[in-house]
Formats: sequence, structure tokens, C-alpha cells
Amino acid sequence: MNRLYSVTNIKNVWIIRPSGELDMNNAMDFKEDIRNNFVQQGKVNIVLDLSQVDYMDSMALGVLISLQRSCRMNGGALVLCGLESNLKRIFKMTMLDSVFSIRETVEEALKIFFGE
Repeated sequence: MNRLYSVTNIKNVWIIRPSGELDMNNAMDFKEDIRNNFVQQGKVNIVLDLSQVDYMDSMALGVLISLQRSCRMNGGALVLCGLESNLKRIFKMTMLDSVFSIRETVEEALKIFFGE
């Protein structure tokens, strides 16, 4: 798969930065890639920085829910950050803003794992 994202690791928290569009054309590949290369390897503390994502459809939202569940079932957590206004609106309208831990920045998201 053509890598849609970059990765940074800070003390076993994996910061994944997808870019472009996350939609029905690539969302399932993204999910499989994250599952195979992170969750199944025990890398289950993930910050998903969406600041470079310009578009997301319902398929991508389903993928995020699935990845969050996988992280939790394996003792980790998935935290979202960097949502621009359109994505914020989508998360609010679908009420997914109450399902996910969402922070403004990567630094704020990391506080969930490391405390203040």
C-alpha cells in the first residue's frame, strides 16, 4: 500500500499523521495497515493527528471506531487531535465527539498518556 501517513514514536506512544483524504478508496487499507503494523505488534497507544486530512467520509469514521476498539481491547487507547473545523463539525453532528478522546494538538493528546 502506498503509505498515506507518517509515524513518530514518543515513549511507546505512536503518533500517526495521515494526509489527504481518508475515504472509501483507502480507509480499509489504512485500517489494515494500522492493525497489522501497530495494534497486532502491541503498539496500541496511538495519537491520530488529523491536521493533514482534508476530507473524511463515513467509511473512514467507521474505520476510526474500529481502530479505537482494537486499541482498547488490547489495553491501549486511540486519541484524536488536529481536527480542522469541517472535521470537528462532522464529529459533532455524528456525536462521535463523545465517543473519542479529542484534543487540539499532539502535545495535548500526549498528556492523556503521560499526565501533565
